[in-house]
Amino acid sequence: MKRVAYHRLAAKELIDSALFYEHRRAGFGEEFLAAAEAALAFIRAHPESGRPGPHGTRSHPAKRFPFRLIYEVQPDRIWIVAVAHLSRRPGYWVRRLQ
Repeated sequence: MKRVAYHRLAAKELIDSALFYEHRRAGFGEEFLAAAEAALAFIRAHPESGRPGPHGTRSHPAKRFPFRLIYEVQPDRIWIVAVAHLSRRPGYWVRRLQ
């Protein structure tokens, strides 16, 4: 399996979202992180199966939460471009692409 790397802003989105959910209810942030980790495990096992997006990206949803992991399959890694909320600024992350 390919290694995974996060864009620094995607990592911040993941952490900020987990903290937001944790403040709403104890343990909910951990549930969000578990859903994101399950999505990432699926992506690692099946990198080409994500929904195609702009500029060669793909995405996969985090179950139970309104987020998608936006990623790019590169020769040596899977690069997580964004942990994107489905209701906020579609395509805001495009400028993060190399």
